[in-house]
Amino acid sequence: MAATPPPRRQLFSWKEIARYFGVTERTVQNWERDHGLPVHRLPGEKSRVTAWTDELDRWRASAIDRPSWWISLRFWRTLGALAGLTLAALLAASGFAWLRARPGAPVQFSMEQRTLIVRDAAGREVWRKVFDEPFLPAVTPSDLLAQRLAEFADLDGDGQNEFLFVYRPVSEPVRGDTLFCFSSRGRLLWQYRTDRTVSAPKESFGPPYLAGFFLALPAGPDGARRIVYVSHHVSYYPAQVATLSPHGRVLGEYWHSGHFLFGEAARLEGRDGADVLLAGISNSFRTSTLVALDPDNLRCASDEREHPDYQLDFPGRDCEVARIVLPRTCISRLFDPYSRPLGLRVHPGHVEMGTAEHSARKDCATIFRFDRQLRLQTAEVIDSFLAHHRELEAEGQLDHPFTEAEAKTLYQIRVLRHWMPSKALSSAVSGRSIP
Repeated sequence: MAATPPPRRQLFSWKEIARYFGVTERTVQNWERDHGLPVHRLPGEKSRVTAWTDELDRWRASAIDRPSWWISLRFWRTLGALAGLTLAALLAASGFAWLRARPGAPVQFSMEQRTLIVRDAAGREVWRKVFDEPFLPAVTPSDLLAQRLAEFADLDGDGQNEFLFVYRPVSEPVRGDTLFCFSSRGRLLWQYRTDRTVSAPKESFGPPYLAGFFLALPAGPDGARRIVYVSHHVSYYPAQVATLSPHGRVLGEYWHSGHFLFGEAARLEGRDGADVLLAGISNSFRTSTLVALDPDNLRCASDEREHPDYQLDFPGRDCEVARIVLPRTCISRLFDPYSRPLGLRVHPGHVEMGTAEHSARKDCATIFRFDRQLRLQTAEVIDSFLAHHRELEAEGQLDHPFTEAEAKTLYQIRVLRHWMPSKALSSAVSGRSIP
């Protein structure tokens, strides 16, 4: 049975209408103005109103008692979806901005006072390291790169470049140099400093040692790269060549009675794997030398039996792959105690080494060319050497012209050690055995 609707009543003032709803007169007047409250105005001068309760009830059911939009489930579902889309868009935008702002792989560096700053290709700082002393004055990143005292290289085959950096402090003559290895994000992985003391019959050589250069060797089957680090005594000979693992462990040492100024990794004919070619000075022979070493077999000192005062006490002899000393010219013997290398280049089919014949004249040089078995092919002085020779003749400092016979003496290299049988060591030019 249907419910009987309440009896219809008529209300005759704002006060009665307000009392019916339980609100103030101003509230019902606002409802009438803004929300269509069904109020009827009576004729006459005074603003009299009337309302029927059944009409008010129907209005309340449709307006006041209906759930508000802010508590609607549909509203919140729609709002949630829009908020999710907005948040996703904001996260994507912020993530893209973060990726763009995040530094990339380290590829360059700068030095400020005692701070090393490493940057990516866009110049953004990746990391920095503050050392305890300022760097040696006037040493620039370009200098370190050119001298092979700094390099970005993936040492352990993980796809991330480590940074090898030789720290040259302002107190270098007293403290020496140190090779640092940093991760791609600046964590110190290891450091190495030559600290061994070796002796010859008449003197001992202890730290400090200065860095000459280092080479990151070609990667092995596992992707790892070893490092060959060359250093020399701060004031005199000797030089140390150390093979380091990618983690900084010393794998071997070679000690040389002299200095090494240049080095290259090279694959020599008749040899497995990459060897290391080193161009330097032999103090005992007082001339330039070319030495080939196997980085897997560094455990000796150069054999100085012809000049025993230069023999170092580091154990082991004859671990070189090859050891060659080069002849000196008359100009070199006139002006300098030694000849010294000008450079070392490894080409696809041959090796070139230049020697300075007058320390005051860089254009006074001899060029030695070897094949990939380190057999001498050519030995020639350059044109400026001949011009300088004529000048010295005119000044009376030289008493002879440079003759063909003197030119042939440049082929008189001495092979102290070689991996090939002696019969195979013939000059590619003269066809004679090398003295």
